[in-house]
Amino acid sequence: MTDVDSGSRTTGSGPEPSRAGVRLEDPGLVRAWTRGATAALRRERAAIDRVNVFPVADADTGTNLYLTFREGDRAVAGAPSGATGTQLLATLARAALLGARGNSGVILSEWLRGLAVAARRGAGTAELFTRAATSARSAVARPAEGTILTAADAAAAAARAAESSLERDAGPGSVGTAGPLPVVTAAAAAARTAARASRDELDALRVAGVLDAGALGLVLVLDALVVAAAGEASGGVSVADGSMDAVNLDQLLDAGAPPPVTETPDVGPHGVEGGTGGLELMFVLAAPASAAAEAVAAGLRAALGEVGDSVVVVGGDAGTGTAVWQAHVHTDHLDRALTIAAKAAREGSLAQVHVRHLEAVHQHEWGVVAATSAPGLAAELAHAGAVVLLTGGLGSTVEALTAEDVGRAAASTGARRVLLLGVPDAGAGGEAQLDVDEVVAVQAPTDLHAVVALAALGTLLPVGLPDGPPDGSASPSVDARAIVDQALAALTVVEAKGAAAVEALRDAAGPATTLATALLDGDVPDGLSGRLAAALAERAPEAELVVLSTGRPGDRVHLGTEEDA
Repeated sequence: MTDVDSGSRTTGSGPEPSRAGVRLEDPGLVRAWTRGATAALRRERAAIDRVNVFPVADADTGTNLYLTFREGDRAVAGAPSGATGTQLLATLARAALLGARGNSGVILSEWLRGLAVAARRGAGTAELFTRAATSARSAVARPAEGTILTAADAAAAAARAAESSLERDAGPGSVGTAGPLPVVTAAAAAARTAARASRDELDALRVAGVLDAGALGLVLVLDALVVAAAGEASGGVSVADGSMDAVNLDQLLDAGAPPPVTETPDVGPHGVEGGTGGLELMFVLAAPASAAAEAVAAGLRAALGEVGDSVVVVGGDAGTGTAVWQAHVHTDHLDRALTIAAKAAREGSLAQVHVRHLEAVHQHEWGVVAATSAPGLAAELAHAGAVVLLTGGLGSTVEALTAEDVGRAAASTGARRVLLLGVPDAGAGGEAQLDVDEVVAVQAPTDLHAVVALAALGTLLPVGLPDGPPDGSASPSVDARAIVDQALAALTVVEAKGAAAVEALRDAAGPATTLATALLDGDVPDGLSGRLAAALAERAPEAELVVLSTGRPGDRVHLGTEEDA
């Protein structure tokens, strides 16, 4: 059986002689590593997605790890040619933190940050791995064994043992002479062993008969580091010039795997019994750096842990005068989680406030990204199948959307074709970075347009849609844009304030009206919903009224009426 490998080395060949003075943070090694790890994760993202069952079986761990590392790789590629390896590691870690996707991506970004911090302090290779593993574990509110954290710990322990062995065998100073290759090789092998053992450490993995997806991702990252270190040791062999063999995880995934058990594990969507949390919330928090930076992260973990699971908070003071954190939680109490985020941002700002329904991933060829300043609608839009970007309405500063924000959200849909609803022009201009086949921007000047568009796509984007017809044939391609255009053409929108909305609905509705939708801001008069229902019943007795709260302050009411074609 061939070992999983992300490079051209062969099992059992042993470390190659190392050029004197080579260190893990040498710039050529860092650049080669980021290219190689990104290529490996891109090739194997689908294989890792297939075995993703913990903490949520949402089949996107491979994609999230790839997207996270890709952000770092792009930043490293764009760094000045004279940047030091330590600077490149810091660049890699910061970009990965800001671009992290999903529970696994956020953890990986903190592992990279720990690596960068240790490098800045001049630590040796083993200490870099130790700090990386410690940082990753401390970022998780409730760490679980048999995961990427376990693989990181195993890699760190093996690196320390290898470094100690080198010191014993050749005396002090031998590690620097030998270079990082023996230590990195030991770390990668230990992570691979930990990944193989993960099925026996987590019930969810045992029942599914798979290995942990996050641990497998770290194996690829570390194996790419071995290849980069070997390249530097032999004089700087490029990882991007075709010298890397295709990564193949199949043998590792299948090695000794028992047949899947037919029973369903008594595990909630977070890998814990009775867990709840159908929505994923992620946000970036920036605030002035202070001595209390660590307390901010700990406070966020504790507060988010009260409203959900899979809580991870990473980041901190990067020495630039501003501290930056990325937070992640799965929750069924989105309003409370958003309140926690807004409270944490009182002296700073929020960015990339991203809401997604965990069961709506990979649902169809089409995905939807919807931007809104109405926090009360975020859960509604996410449950309808959209990845939601919140642009305001939280009582704290929310940074304007960028093309990169939209690109990350588009990739998070898991679809190859994406509709953008209500995305500002500034955020819709980065199609080249979206990593999808087709992007269609739809004009949605109000939140009502987004609500109606998603309702029209209800038969296209139901949560849990099968992969295809029962006979195994391919699903017929559909024109999502045409469906949305037809629905919006039948929509009439009016705006009113407070109680004036009742008369506005009487004027807008008529005998042909089949559906009216009312979006109410948070300060409208009590009982307004009932008065709107009565007014609609007068004008269109057969029509249905849908009332949704925007969660925004103010007394505005947006009314939409629809008629049968």
